[in-house]
Amino acid sequence: MARPRLITDEQILRTMRASVLEHGPAVSLDLVAEKLKVTSPALLKRFGTRQTLMIEALKPPEEPTWVQAHREVDGRPLETQLEALFTDIWEFFAEAVPCVMALRESGIASELWQKAVGPGPLRGLAALLKWLELARGRGLIESDDLETAAYTMLGALHMRTITSHITRQSLATRHHRHHLRGLASFFAGALAPRRRVSKPRSVRA
Repeated sequence: MARPRLITDEQILRTMRASVLEHGPAVSLDLVAEKLKVTSPALLKRFGTRQTLMIEALKPPEEPTWVQAHREVDGRPLETQLEALFTDIWEFFAEAVPCVMALRESGIASELWQKAVGPGPLRGLAALLKWLELARGRGLIESDDLETAAYTMLGALHMRTITSHITRQSLATRHHRHHLRGLASFFAGALAPRRRVSKPRSVRA
């Protein structure tokens, strides 16, 4: 009878991910094993190679975690819904970007880690574009170029995450909320339907 596993694959991946983010992609496998109270050969037996373990621990999900929560558009003001949407996208980027950056810096062949990243970014773009189309269908948006809007939104959120990571400046939560609120206000103002100004009727003499 096989011995039961004392730790799950998810526990190993979570510990590996946390160790890489704390110590860098060159972190010792022995350190990871020590945190899990196992041996490094035990980890390699489970995942085959250190490279495989690192890729599995750091790769983002095939579908961004925010997509499922934002498949519909409701009756709330556009700015309110955009702030909620941007908050979830920001939280996803805050977790995913450091992991992908670590993969880039790990020395793993680019074709391997790029394959691991997979279609997630394109699925995120498609999901945001679909959300904007639904908002336009509800009359919340008036724009013929939603693709540009989607790229610009994701770019603004992604760039702030990368900048924060590279400069190692972890901004306070209130700064993030202020920034996200400002972005939501900006895009709501840019995309909202324009009020039609009726021309005054001419008065006959």
